[in-house]
Amino acid sequence: MRHQKVLTAIGAIAAAGIALTGCSTNAPAATSSGTVTVARLSGSDDKWKAIADKFHELNPDLTVEYTVIPTDAYNQQMGTRLSAGTAPDVLNVFPGSGNATAVRTLAKNGYLADLSSESWASSQPEATTGPTSYDGKRYMFTDVATANTLGGVYNSKALADAGLKAPTTYPELLTFCADAQKAGKVAYALGAQTQWVTQLVTYALVPTEVYGKDPDFNQKQLNKEVTFQDSGWADSMSKYKEMFDKGCFNKDALGTSVDNQTAMVADGRALGAIQLSTMANSMVKANPELKVQLAPIPATSNASDTRLAFGLAVGWGVNAKAKNSDGAKKFVEFLASKDASALTADKFGVAPTGQIEANDINKLEVPFVKDGKTASFPDVDWPSPQVQSLHLTGVQEMLGGSKTPKDVLTSMQEAFTAALK
Repeated sequence: MRHQKVLTAIGAIAAAGIALTGCSTNAPAATSSGTVTVARLSGSDDKWKAIADKFHELNPDLTVEYTVIPTDAYNQQMGTRLSAGTAPDVLNVFPGSGNATAVRTLAKNGYLADLSSESWASSQPEATTGPTSYDGKRYMFTDVATANTLGGVYNSKALADAGLKAPTTYPELLTFCADAQKAGKVAYALGAQTQWVTQLVTYALVPTEVYGKDPDFNQKQLNKEVTFQDSGWADSMSKYKEMFDKGCFNKDALGTSVDNQTAMVADGRALGAIQLSTMANSMVKANPELKVQLAPIPATSNASDTRLAFGLAVGWGVNAKAKNSDGAKKFVEFLASKDASALTADKFGVAPTGQIEANDINKLEVPFVKDGKTASFPDVDWPSPQVQSLHLTGVQEMLGGSKTPKDVLTSMQEAFTAALK
């Protein structure tokens, strides 16, 4: 299965302590001029300002101008601008094919420039080739040193004050939720009003329930041999609903935004959240005194079954109709350099410096990466963005009581199967 091999390879590289970035040795010098327009997801404004400033310092004739788009609105806004021919020169692109701004989706529709011959492309880890390519050509850069993990992002002080620790089995998780309530806390803040957040609990459970048991599940599904509703996906979705029903999340989760979810963890009202590791940045920004701890979310009664969700981060593509194509490629070349990687590396990731190093934040996750007990985010190989869209809305309807877990998965499978025709 392609996505499993990608993460196994990344884990193996990391375990060996080899730099993951595949960066060019030196940042590029300018051969073009003018403004490079860049669309990016909201967040980490200080970091991206530093990157723009450094790029301009190295390339005095080029200036970066950002358009910042909230994550929840990004797919729709960028799709509209690309189809209208008004998109920026450079844009955030997701690996694989699972959503409307995923690399294969955009490249298939002719929206991205071929980057295969760029100087940095040949130095990228082989494990990144599949998720960043379409029809044998690379259309996207993503820095492996910024790979995301997905699981519990815990407030260490709140955990200690409640006398609790991160659960390692699913029964322990349910007990953890009950004990958090007794302590007057929410176990896991959930911002289910923000649509993209709704998928994360499922994505944290399926590495164990699905890919730990059947590493070839994605390929079998593409071969029409297995389905969402008749597999470990059903167990994962049912456990998601069980967690909701048993009070693992805030009661008003469907009316809670991702910003409020972040605030709940930052101020200790919630012991943690099931989120991307990089969301710890926002939590610490909300409370500079916050100490966080990352850990996988267990899905069975056996701790040795647990797998960590670990995937390539959002990356960068060049608009096929970029007004400043040379400048756009120069900016992506800079992002692939060691100078930029040093600025973008995230201390809340498993591999913040491009090497696997345990610290107080990620020490519970590192063994999973070293042992290859990881699985990538499942949408990487989905054949249509509609599958993810139905997952997002379906989870909201499931939590609201209008759909069952099987209803949600059946609609997802119908969209998946239809895309294969």
